[in-house]
Amino acid sequence: MTKEQKQQRRKQKFINIFWMTLTIVIAICTIIVSISTISDMFRTRAARKDVDRKIATLEHKIASDSIFIHNITTSPAFMEKYARETYHMQRPGETVYILEE
Repeated sequence: MTKEQKQQRRKQKFINIFWMTLTIVIAICTIIVSISTISDMFRTRAARKDVDRKIATLEHKIASDSIFIHNITTSPAFMEKYARETYHMQRPGETVYILEE
């Protein structure tokens, strides 16, 4: 082998090592970013499940409150019962005894 061929082989070896190293670095960076993205995805899914549960709870509460509002605005008997139970209201001349449980 001549001196030029040896130098050419060294250059080629250096270039191969450079590209191999660069490929490995890019692969490692890609893996790190992928892992970060996957962990964010799982955190987002967990947060979404919590929000969905809260939405279901609030929708249930809205439905029950809507029924209550409808009953209290349309039924005088229901309004009287609610006022007596909640605010301990009484009619004139009536005696109310409160029993605590």
